[in-house]
Amino acid sequence: MKYNQVRRSDGGTRREYVYSYLNEKIIDFSLCPGSPISESEIGSQLSVSRTPIREALMQLAKEGLIEIKPQIGTFVSLIDPKHIEESRFMRKAVELAVIREATEKLTPDSLYKLEKCLTMQEIALREENEKDFLAYDDEFHELIYKGLGMDRIWKGIDQMNGQYKRVRMLRLITTKAADWETVLDEHRAIFNALKCKDVKAAEAVVTEHITKGIAHLYEFKKEQPDYFKKESILI
Repeated sequence: MKYNQVRRSDGGTRREYVYSYLNEKIIDFSLCPGSPISESEIGSQLSVSRTPIREALMQLAKEGLIEIKPQIGTFVSLIDPKHIEESRFMRKAVELAVIREATEKLTPDSLYKLEKCLTMQEIALREENEKDFLAYDDEFHELIYKGLGMDRIWKGIDQMNGQYKRVRMLRLITTKAADWETVLDEHRAIFNALKCKDVKAAEAVVTEHITKGIAHLYEFKKEQPDYFKKESILI
């Protein structure tokens, strides 16, 4: 399993194929912040025309993952702490409301899917596979939304979370796999709270979980200053 990847054989459009390819490369830092993006190189690598490439780039620009500079070029956007904080704020507000609903309404089938996802994330941890670990991290939350029939809400949140995901990935690739256990423990605690229909416990864990996602932001800014937007420094 690769993070957020849509292969052409899956039946996705060419735009979706290019978008997914570039999104994955940006999120996992194969394309680092500030890196130039060449339409001709992408076309050669993926055997697609310029139209789906440009459509994909426009979508990534809307999500804040790339910056298109007329007459200059297209670049992977620098990480913007302000955008990350906005994403965290919105996700926390929405997810707390969702988790309250979930403690009352998730079906046994939804809980089974969550438990299966936890097992897959445990395997990713053992294999020290940060891409899969992050993918199953997102899938765990997505399953909660989908279990409530809130697919569109999750999609909207996911589209805003590009910058937030990059910081979460940076945390994974700069720490030992043993340190990822904390994230998995929080997912286990969320699952147990949902299973026991314990609203207060679920709210407490979700709040801590989302906040910890950017806990290392300032540390990363000091270690990798070229990755971050200079004028958007949080106080």
